Amino acid sequence: MSSTHKDNMLTLKIESFSKDEVLKAAINAAVDLNLPIAVWRMPHKSEIHLVMSTKAPRSLHQIDIEDLGSGFVIAPFHMGQLPAHFIDADFSLSFDFDEVIVTQKDDQDTNSEKIERLKARIEQLLDQPVKAKSYHIKPEDTYGSNNDYHQLIEKSVMAIKGGAFDKVVPARTKEIELTEDFHAVDLLLDLCDSYANAFVSFVSLPQIGTWIGATPEVLIEKKKDSFKTIALAGTQRFDPNMPISDTSWTQKEIEEQAMVSRYIINCFKKIRLREFEEAGPKTVKAGNLLHLKTSYSVDTRETNFPELATVMLKLLHPTSAVAGMPKEEAMDFLKTHEGMDREFFSGFLGPINMDSQTDLFVNLRCMQLLKNKARLYAGAGVTADSQAEKEYQETELKFKTLLNILNKKV
Repeated sequence: MSSTHKDNMLTLKIESFSKDEVLKAAINAAVDLNLPIAVWRMPHKSEIHLVMSTKAPRSLHQIDIEDLGSGFVIAPFHMGQLPAHFIDADFSLSFDFDEVIVTQKDDQDTNSEKIERLKARIEQLLDQPVKAKSYHIKPEDTYGSNNDYHQLIEKSVMAIKGGAFDKVVPARTKEIELTEDFHAVDLLLDLCDSYANAFVSFVSLPQIGTWIGATPEVLIEKKKDSFKTIALAGTQRFDPNMPISDTSWTQKEIEEQAMVSRYIINCFKKIRLREFEEAGPKTVKAGNLLHLKTSYSVDTRETNFPELATVMLKLLHPTSAVAGMPKEEAMDFLKTHEGMDREFFSGFLGPINMDSQTDLFVNLRCMQLLKNKARLYAGAGVTADSQAEKEYQETELKFKTLLNILNKKV
């Protein structure tokens, strides 16, 4: 551990408490003090991270990664309709096995009195019984729901055959009741245990409420001299009795994945970037599902493009995998016919400039936690060959990523 890291360490009496006890106390403290909080676990990692800010999150209408500082962002599907929210990492915890690292931002803007108040509240809550269902609840639910998903799919196919666009990704929701003893941390830790290759997250803000999920889809990965993004499309149920290498894909699924790949390459072409590496497509497992995945990587030092992540984020979001292609025409169709507010479903979220790295993921396989229920979100890629019932069943499969775990808690 560096001397700077040591200097910024906080005294927090948590050594005798379990990981879930500390997480629950931190979330309860955030709710009590009306502060934003984010908790996440990176794919294929054991370490769980938590950040809190001593002030309200920043509302952003565009994301400039290089200028934001360290923290966590959650952004909506429609960036023009809702702002993104950025949680400054004024206070952070990292859990890896039995080690707990506690840090605070070394920043003149950070109010040390607020940090001390936050620490004191966490310590108080560690000695109190855990409150179930303690998280920020959206003050006003302006939700609208599409009534007939089959009919929406049929309208989508008709529009495609009429030449309006090549692909569109309509979404739907499912709601379930939560029991009195439900706690988000229990669900979060179960998701971490069950889905090692997913980005597992819990984000709770006073203004927007609480979202939790386990997404397989990388949007942007930025390290010191590298940039990465992926094309992920095509969905089928994972069969544990069949090797992944033996998976076969329909022409419709192959074409759907190829559209997403072409979209990324076209984004590179728009900024005249030709030096990139492409790997795939290959079949990958994500929870209870299989997808086709192609990876794209760029050496930002060799291409002299240090701001590539910010530039590509503006071009990529929302991706054709969650909106459609061509994007503008597909988005117009969704605004007119989808009949629901996606809010932060199929937006993006993740840590920015944490340990000199940015990892943003498309917010899929997610749900919004409300007062007494959970609202799950899922979409399906529709092309000219789509069948309404098959696409409906695809969304049911995607719901099960969370439902398989959540049903243990309700």
